[in-house]
Amino acid sequence: MKLGIRYQVSGIRLASVLLVLFLATGYWLLATDVIAQSPTPEATSPAVQQLREKVKEIVREKIEEVKMGQKRAFFGEISQISGSVITITNPHGERQIKVSEDTKILSIGRKEIKLQDLEIGSFVIAMGYLGDNGILEARRIVVIEKPKPPAREVAFGKVTDISAEEKILTVKNEKKGITYTVVVTDKTIITKKGETKIEKVNFSAIEKGDRVVAIGTPTENETKLITAKIIHVIPGKAIGQEVTPTPKISPTPTPKSTPTPTPTE
Repeated sequence: MKLGIRYQVSGIRLASVLLVLFLATGYWLLATDVIAQSPTPEATSPAVQQLREKVKEIVREKIEEVKMGQKRAFFGEISQISGSVITITNPHGERQIKVSEDTKILSIGRKEIKLQDLEIGSFVIAMGYLGDNGILEARRIVVIEKPKPPAREVAFGKVTDISAEEKILTVKNEKKGITYTVVVTDKTIITKKGETKIEKVNFSAIEKGDRVVAIGTPTENETKLITAKIIHVIPGKAIGQEVTPTPKISPTPTPKSTPTPTPTE
């Protein structure tokens, strides 16, 4: 299967080379014809020669780009450096980056550094050309600040208000005395406790009085506004109802008999 894909990619690249050559040749002939119609003392004037060199340069660049592969960019944390190959890790898995003499490496302060200056754990963005082997031939590597993990906040409480049109819940945690505003998006996953199992439901399944656990991204200010990623609903009847305690009957203590004193003579 991989061999077939490789042949297909090679065929695409060959077609690209032929297309570049065809366009360059047409441009060359058109330009030569225009110059030939102008009053030039010699057929091989400096203008014609300069144009030919320019066309050759364009063709060389295009062919080189086709040979190198498609332009790509990888980002992630450096997990390994082996010789001139850097391995980075990101949410998509591991990626390998090939460093050559032409690779320009920049630090966080945008100063040019060497390969040996890179460290395990650093975050980088690598730009270059992706080869058939899946290795990126890097032309530029930039060290960046380690991205901060997105903040998460958990809101637990009772639904006191629902705005169906805007998909916004007002959730009050009576124990902590905090009221949350929970924003629901199309990407929010909502589950609800059923009679026998947990079910995935829509926003319309949430009712006033339900208890919810909402996990999401809080706003930067002091307001308790959360854009929910996950919401789990516990129906109001399942939790929170006051139950009148049944009085327990205490056993009546049995009176102990007091011994009758024996008269002494």
